[in-house]
Amino acid sequence: MIDFAMLIEEELEHQRKLYAESRRLLQRAPDGALRKRKRKEGAAFYLYYKENGRVHEKNITENKELIERLLKKRIQKKIRDTAKKNCRYLEMLSCRYASNDLPAVLETLPRCYRDASVMLSEAKAIFQKNMQRQGCFDPAVHIHETASGLWVRSKSEVIIANSLTSYNIPFYYEKEFPHRTEDGRRIWPDFTFELPSGEEKLWEHLGLMNNPEYCIHNAYKLNQYQLNGFYIGRNLIITQDDCKGNCSSGFIDETIRLHLLPYYR
Repeated sequence: MIDFAMLIEEELEHQRKLYAESRRLLQRAPDGALRKRKRKEGAAFYLYYKENGRVHEKNITENKELIERLLKKRIQKKIRDTAKKNCRYLEMLSCRYASNDLPAVLETLPRCYRDASVMLSEAKAIFQKNMQRQGCFDPAVHIHETASGLWVRSKSEVIIANSLTSYNIPFYYEKEFPHRTEDGRRIWPDFTFELPSGEEKLWEHLGLMNNPEYCIHNAYKLNQYQLNGFYIGRNLIITQDDCKGNCSSGFIDETIRLHLLPYYR
């Protein structure tokens, strides 16, 4: 969650630095201001300045360096004035801004409500632990830990498990499938769901698609799923990494909302 109070302080510090720097640069800027006049032979630029209480002007059209310095002077004056206003506004906002994220809100509530929040958080943690079960564990391959403490094979599976947890959807991780592949291998679907209706649904995430042996093994798995009544688009979810081995958390979230969340509403 974005910490707006911190962002305000960071922006305030940035504006203060801009203000100080513009004042420093203006001390070295030339006197006077730039004016432009239309003439028959074309536009001309003039330096307007005060001397002995009187306003004077001087044609500086050919003095490009001075024109540039006067331009930079005007820019720095605008930056200085804007930064000064922004500092004032941000200081007011910093004093009046109140965070409405959950921890900050809870701190403002009476003690009994804060105690109730702690009790419910502990109960939720126990619930989440019980609703996520791991079928098998091998420390050599299950090297990535999820937010709830499960150990999975890949970063992509971490994204899936964490997203399922955020929606409070119970699942088994690598629960053994009751049937083996045609070449006699045991099967552990990545995620198995026991839906409220009593049906089962599987989710396989394919990662090492550039590995021929991995692809062949998964082809056997998918065939075994079909032979036992699990079909893509009905009770079998298939996702995969992109060509760079990455997995989009947004795509995983959309998959959950489309294919699983309706069962738990």
